[in-house]
Amino acid sequence: MLEQKVKVFWEHINNADFDKLAEVMKIDANVILPNTKEIFKGCDNFIKFSKDYPGRWYASIKKLIAIENQVISAVEITSNDGISLYVTSFFEFEDGMIKEITEYWGENGEVPKWRQDKGYSEAY
Repeated sequence: MLEQKVKVFWEHINNADFDKLAEVMKIDANVILPNTKEIFKGCDNFIKFSKDYPGRWYASIKKLIAIENQVISAVEITSNDGISLYVTSFFEFEDGMIKEITEYWGENGEVPKWRQDKGYSEAY
């Protein structure tokens, strides 16, 4: 049940129970953020980063897809001060624990006016 491990991961993020991430991550797990060209080596560094990140953030899973030894999640992240982002995360597992996460972050913004004006898309 790798999907369940990812659900638990996001529950811990949502509840700001960052120390509990060690329950689902290998001690030597890596978290890679290509948008900022960062790698957090080891579960401890990711937990420390999560604890120190400014503000209070919440996670809401929008989609989970499991493919063999990998789970992909699409999650909306919101903050108390009205920020809304989406993160698409690729979780890789080893021995039933999260071994690596690669996360792609994007802003939750408005449809560009030019696309709406031309009738290409519409807001939902």
